[in-house]
Amino acid sequence: MVYGLLLCFLLLSLNLGNKITQTIKKTYVMKKVLLLVVCSFLFFGVNAQDEPLIGQKGQLILPESGDIGLGVNMIPFFNWFGNSFNNSTNNTYASTNKFFNVFGNSVIMGKYMLSEKTAVRAHFGFNLTSTTQNEYIRDDASNNPMDMVFDSRKTDVGHYTLALGYEMRRGKGRIQGYYGADLIFRLQQLSNAYSYGNGYSTTNVVPSSTNFGSNLNGLDRMLVDGGNTTFGVGVRGFVGVEYFVAPKLSLGVEFGWGLALNSTFESTSSSEYFDVTTGEVGIKNEMEGSVTTFSAGVDNMNGAVFMNFYF
Repeated sequence: MVYGLLLCFLLLSLNLGNKITQTIKKTYVMKKVLLLVVCSFLFFGVNAQDEPLIGQKGQLILPESGDIGLGVNMIPFFNWFGNSFNNSTNNTYASTNKFFNVFGNSVIMGKYMLSEKTAVRAHFGFNLTSTTQNEYIRDDASNNPMDMVFDSRKTDVGHYTLALGYEMRRGKGRIQGYYGADLIFRLQQLSNAYSYGNGYSTTNVVPSSTNFGSNLNGLDRMLVDGGNTTFGVGVRGFVGVEYFVAPKLSLGVEFGWGLALNSTFESTSSSEYFDVTTGEVGIKNEMEGSVTTFSAGVDNMNGAVFMNFYF
């Protein structure tokens, strides 16, 4: 900025010295106006490069070294917003998480600015669902057809995701581009447990039971479906854009490409049956082997939208 002012002063002085003995003409005035305009642009241009981007009240708009960022995945909000218009039908656009669909769900994002252009970040997802379904069925022990008992199925589903990454940024205005890589760990669990209102007996070898889909197999009834437990690890490159709508507040989108290795552990399922030889209820256990899968691909092609707060 200082050099720009000195240059303007020098040009004005030289020009004034050459013209001081001459009659002021229209062309001379126009030259002075043009020179002043150029100097003004030079002054403000240099000044704008030296000064950080600030808001109307003087707050810094962009994050700086030492700032902590907290991000929220907006996809669940869009899911709720879409469902509010169709009452009961799941919104197809935002029905799944677009951030890490190869690795699992991730909702909360944290970031620490190492400098104005670099940051370390972490994504954490903790999603747990437990559902109990009850179905009424006729009581085999009663002569009254209106007497009922109920069978139940309890389903537990868990998704846990942790992603650690490094981010680099580019841009000088409100629009900031960024890119980097994440190391991602994922754990997914699924299990089903069943209970029945009608029990086995010598007079009721095949009790009335609700078919929940896969719990009945001939004379056997499923008690515990071990489901599966899957552990995964992967890497993901990403690129995104943030637009700062207010000081330290941004909206952004992110896309990525990832590789994942998932291993599903062995599981055990237990069923009950009536042993006519012993006249007792027997338990049958079955093992299911492990499965390892490798996946790769571009994620969130429908777009991921998030909001970041820096403080």
